[in-house]
Amino acid sequence: MCNLSQGIVDETLEEVVMNMFKNKFSLEQISLATKKSMDEVKRIIEERETALV
Repeated sequence: MCNLSQGIVDETLEEVVMNMFKNKFSLEQISLATKKSMDEVKRIIEERETALV
């Protein structure tokens, strides 16, 4: 996959993580659904929430 395509996939996955988080899914549920580690899910949420402030 080219870098542009990978960036789009990553961006979309981060949107999914944030949508699940905003809808009160647990970090474990988000991790299982996205196949990302709990640490990666936490990092995405922290980065996105900081960007919104």
